[in-house]
Amino acid sequence: MRRTAIALAAAALLLAPAALRCSPSGLGRSIAMSRLVTPNNDNRNDTFVFRCYNPRDAAVEARIYDLAGREIAAMSLKHRSNGIPAVIDNNAGEYYDFEWNPNAGGRRPGGIYIYQVRLENTVYKGTVTVIR
Repeated sequence: MRRTAIALAAAALLLAPAALRCSPSGLGRSIAMSRLVTPNNDNRNDTFVFRCYNPRDAAVEARIYDLAGREIAAMSLKHRSNGIPAVIDNNAGEYYDFEWNPNAGGRRPGGIYIYQVRLENTVYKGTVTVIR
């Protein structure tokens, strides 16, 4: 069982490497805020959030897939802000925070999932781990 979990984790990392443009620091970047999610309703890391830098207000598609490649959720727009730290203004801002809650729309089991965010000609992708 453990060997299978390790093999799945390795396959997920090979199939969906984090985009090179995803940097954990600096303004003007799109980043995965936390890739380890513990949805136990303690208000810490209960959801996966991807902060998307979108100064031209372009259309964004943000989706979650299982390891078999099936779409399991569309991420929802949590809020918009104008910087880091976020000054939230849901009607304006260059940063769009997209959120996925593994407990919404049917509780998802623990495991590895793939996120993909499309913004104009750029695709950000990587893995998110749900720990139950």
